[in-house]
Amino acid sequence: MYSIRRALGASLLIACVSSQTPPGSTPATNNQISVQYGSTPVTPGIMLEKTQTSTIPTFNYLPSSADQIYTLLLIDLSIPTSNTDPTKLAPEQLPLAPGIAPNRTTRLHFWQAGLTFAPDGSLLNTTQPVASYKGPMPPAGDIPHDYVFYLFQQEPGFAPPAPNSPFNANNVDKSPINRSSFNVQRFAEGPGVGDLVAANYIMVQTPASGSGGGGSMSNSTAGPSATATTGGVAPASPSPFTGSAGKFGAPKKACGAVFLVLTGFLSGLKQS
Repeated sequence: MYSIRRALGASLLIACVSSQTPPGSTPATNNQISVQYGSTPVTPGIMLEKTQTSTIPTFNYLPSSADQIYTLLLIDLSIPTSNTDPTKLAPEQLPLAPGIAPNRTTRLHFWQAGLTFAPDGSLLNTTQPVASYKGPMPPAGDIPHDYVFYLFQQEPGFAPPAPNSPFNANNVDKSPINRSSFNVQRFAEGPGVGDLVAANYIMVQTPASGSGGGGSMSNSTAGPSATATTGGVAPASPSPFTGSAGKFGAPKKACGAVFLVLTGFLSGLKQS
């Protein structure tokens, strides 16, 4: 009995620490894309300061084949729905994309298509991003926001957003609202989008006494190998919410809770 319970506890712990996406969120994967901000490597769920994430990180991934193409997203899953006015959104942004929990939606922070990696995992090409990198800037006093890097295989038939899409490269930075409500689940089912092969995520929070604004993005901009520049547009101001949001998987449960449960669970092993 002792060995069975110990094995069960170990399997729960492994399942927790091996996930590369926030617990309860979808799509999900246990495969990791290496992400590094300056000298700081990203481990799933690491808490970083806004200043650490103002410029685009470096990426490393071992490709399945030399000619495999990928597309990479960075999505904030924790935008309060009260910060997004659905009456200002385009049809493809509705209904509001489900976030990490009820009353949370999403925002696109980065989208790079046509990526390839060398056999050693280093990024080979420098194609222009569909949506340039915008560093995290969650609202002051809000919960820590989950920012997830999703790496999908890019297959034949993949096409960039249509000219009239708010996510089109020519439109995405015309207004802050154009990055709102990016539905990752819908994207994953789109033409030319293959499997989710790797992911990673960070958490960023702005203290209530901080100087962060009401949006979720800083104004730093850069391509995968370009030099960061300043400028861009200001975050969207909170607006009354009149729509509804779905639930992105089950409610998030931190791995810390698993450790607490396992502590009590394992404490009784010697009594079994």
